[in-house]
Amino acid sequence: LNQPKTMSSESKKDEASGTRGTLFGAGGRFRGGTDPIMERFNESLSFDKRMYDQDLRGSMAYAKALVQSKILTLEEGELMAAGLFQVRDEWKSDSFVEKP
Repeated sequence: LNQPKTMSSESKKDEASGTRGTLFGAGGRFRGGTDPIMERFNESLSFDKRMYDQDLRGSMAYAKALVQSKILTLEEGELMAAGLFQVRDEWKSDSFVEKP
């Protein structure tokens, strides 16, 4: 999986609509908001900010392994890689925006 030159039209549609696309499913399992205790327990952005490069390298290796083992198609792996490269670029340029 290499850094993509351009996004597929499907990725652009997902990005424009704010949806996650078919790879990740359409919705969550739970209704209502997240309990503040769980939000504090699950908070990891302070670590992510320091470890983003290592974390994304590991995610890229895992995505590649999923393609090689045929769990993901090459197209799905490339979509995942495109998203990971986008996140990497946002962290690197300090333009990453946390979304609840």
